[in-house]
Amino acid sequence: MTSHTLFFLFVAFTLLILIPFFVIRDLKRDKKLTDIFISNLMLLVIFLVSIGEVLRTILSTESMYNFNQILFLFIVIFLVSPAIFILFYHLNSDIKIFSNPKEYKYYWAYKIRYVILTIQTVLFIIAIYRFYLMYIIVFK
Repeated sequence: MTSHTLFFLFVAFTLLILIPFFVIRDLKRDKKLTDIFISNLMLLVIFLVSIGEVLRTILSTESMYNFNQILFLFIVIFLVSPAIFILFYHLNSDIKIFSNPKEYKYYWAYKIRYVILTIQTVLFIIAIYRFYLMYIIVFK
């Protein structure tokens, strides 16, 4: 094992302890389940990537190819799909908030809200395109 593998193994074990801790802490604070999911989503992705990096040194190339396909499908089904569902579920209430100038801390942010929404939409489209490129690489 290389030093990088030991680092990723340490990260995986640390996240294996931290993710349930953060979830339990947020449940005790009576946060919504969607907020808990969104706040821990990146930690879960980092955990899966670190597990993949550790397994890369252990498994053969063919096994790693199969693992990458399963990991990609897992991320799509259990992480990306719920995140997109949450986005569209909250879109209607967010539009009402965007149209109310009293919801903004600064009035200039209300004036450029359509620019901010356009930038967010472009970033979302770029993320979907990058995800498509990952699909092409994994299932090539």
